[in-house]
Amino acid sequence: MSEIYQQFAEVYRRGSYPEFSKWVFNLLPSLLEKYALPRSGKLLDLACGEGTFLEGMLLNGWQVTGLDQSSNMLRFAEARLKNTGKSFRLIQDDMRNLSFENEFDLVTCWFDSLNYLLELADLENTFRRVFRALKPTGGFLFDMNTLYGLFVRWQQHPVYISQETDDLLEIHIPSCDYEKSEASLRIILFVRDDQKNQWNRWEEIHTQRAYPMDIIQSALEKAGFQVLARLGNLTEQSPALPSSGRVWFIAQKPA
Repeated sequence: MSEIYQQFAEVYRRGSYPEFSKWVFNLLPSLLEKYALPRSGKLLDLACGEGTFLEGMLLNGWQVTGLDQSSNMLRFAEARLKNTGKSFRLIQDDMRNLSFENEFDLVTCWFDSLNYLLELADLENTFRRVFRALKPTGGFLFDMNTLYGLFVRWQQHPVYISQETDDLLEIHIPSCDYEKSEASLRIILFVRDDQKNQWNRWEEIHTQRAYPMDIIQSALEKAGFQVLARLGNLTEQSPALPSSGRVWFIAQKPA
């Protein structure tokens, strides 16, 4: 995990990826209301990236803390959040090292960031630490790629262009290891440097593990959470199915 989102951080910020965070932010209020979760207070966003989701929450009155391993992502997040004129906290660390206790009303982790935990023990440990970080009745919301998502949807094309502009070309090459329940995405970047009048090439490999939905739910319950919902379509708020490419979990720390 520590070697990704280096050069890709700039491409991520400039591309369409932040639109996912905006979409989730717009849908969040209805979820919090439906499942009677806190609608104000202190938020911890794990794998916060370049800060689009944090910005929305900050402007809507939340006290926000963002955590990410990538120094480049946090640099972009800091610049974005400073423009709000409000106070915030950013932490560079691994989510597996969380050490907060009874501090947050809401913890979120978006865009399949938890799939980067390749060992079940790490996923369980992270859930325990999130549980400890939440206040009683606090909510934990996250999404993960499913088995179908990684082994069917990711593998639809052997190679494809993800983004192409006058100064950027992003190519994705997926692969998978069924025995390990892992899928990898080789990301090749060509970025134009106008000052040097040249193109630079970078490459990152992003590996994720898919966990059966029942295993994820069991790990949450083992940590102490009550699972309120697992959704396959966030817009329609419909239940997750075996053919869902992504699953959205909504969990709560009991009172």
